[in-house]
Amino acid sequence: MYNLVIKNGLVFFENSLIEADLAIEGEKIAAIGKNLSGEKEIDASGKWILPGAVDAHTHFSLPFYDSIAADDFYTGSIAGAAGGVTTFIDFTEQKNGEGIISSLERRMNEAKPSAIDYSLHACIAKLTDQVLEEIAQLPGRGIMSFKIFTAYNKIGRMQNDECLYKIMETCKKSNVLVTVHAENGLLIDYLTDQATKSGDIGITALPKTRPVFSESEAISRVCGFAKHTGCKTHIVHVSSGDGAEALKQARHSGAPVTGETCPQYLYLDDSVFNKPNGHYWGCCPPVRPLGQQENIWKCLADKDLSMVATDHCPFNKKDKDTWNGSINQLPMGIPGIETMPELILNGVPEGKLDLATAVRAISENPARIFGMYPEKGSLIPGTDADIMIYDPNAENIIQQKNLHMNNDYSVYEGLKIRGKNTMTVLRGKIIFCEKRGWLGEKGAGRFIARKEPDGNLF
Repeated sequence: MYNLVIKNGLVFFENSLIEADLAIEGEKIAAIGKNLSGEKEIDASGKWILPGAVDAHTHFSLPFYDSIAADDFYTGSIAGAAGGVTTFIDFTEQKNGEGIISSLERRMNEAKPSAIDYSLHACIAKLTDQVLEEIAQLPGRGIMSFKIFTAYNKIGRMQNDECLYKIMETCKKSNVLVTVHAENGLLIDYLTDQATKSGDIGITALPKTRPVFSESEAISRVCGFAKHTGCKTHIVHVSSGDGAEALKQARHSGAPVTGETCPQYLYLDDSVFNKPNGHYWGCCPPVRPLGQQENIWKCLADKDLSMVATDHCPFNKKDKDTWNGSINQLPMGIPGIETMPELILNGVPEGKLDLATAVRAISENPARIFGMYPEKGSLIPGTDADIMIYDPNAENIIQQKNLHMNNDYSVYEGLKIRGKNTMTVLRGKIIFCEKRGWLGEKGAGRFIARKEPDGNLF
């Protein structure tokens, strides 16, 4: 008899749903089969038994001038668990040109309150000799990804082509994955300066100063560097159909690249900026003109985009309202970790994705790309019992009042979707239940030391 058995559900195994019971012993999945018995049993009739989702792009407690992102590692992990996320990857923050290791150690301490499992991307603004030297130490600390920007030159974050080349050369030697925020920073700065001079700097200027071309050009360029150096590279938050197409072409040409999109780029378009409080939807890259979304869905369905993450960085209305009518002062970022799984799985009844592609996009593929598979992102016996029990037939209306994210609005308010997470299990323990709410513990999350990226996806 097992510790816990989830009975009568449809278990996602080997890319399809099978009628079976799933047994858990301690922290691990013990068996998948018929007529299994447990000391505790959960009836999951009519529900999907899925791997816990992996959100590989969050920004907890991110500062912006006098504001700070509304979710910290504890509140954000509760929100993730409510939506079915059992693992996330956040970022270090380099201060004053320091090396990677000191910023990593500081962020590790900040992450300890997390209630679900986590890892970190090493992230820099300024490239120094010390940074290049310390890249080789990352694998020994379980950090297998390195985040850089090709934008934000005015605040000292942008890497020029020389730096990009040096970083890729160095990371390749240690098989560290380079993850890139790909926008043409110099073009954006020029367009923003022109808009500022003309006085047209409200929220409708955001997509004008960060046009689709600024992303697609940067993706093509970064992928060219990846192909030339042979460095595995991941493009974060692909926001446009043109950007997705650029990534697709690079992959088909042999560049060792993967990419992610986010739910906001699948469900929203730039008409939101015409709303009375359009600045609440401000994020970078911005949501795109209507028509761009369909090709992102298609590239995700065709597996040219490998995964979905959130870029979760929520600010409350009072923080957004400090912007003084200028995108130059607007805290950029929106909430998303809790609603990500249901929004992507909603693509199945809508005919956008088949179930296997949707599940891989939110669990298996991020775990493979970031070196956590099969412990994370699978239901293979012997691996961590990270599980989402999902009701595919639930009629669901997204409303902020029902969410657990620590901010006071949802960018999807009133959106009707089909399906909802009803229970989340982390390493064998039920941490969220629709009927009973939050059941987890502060600090119960574990740091996941990651392996090399799965080369089969590049």
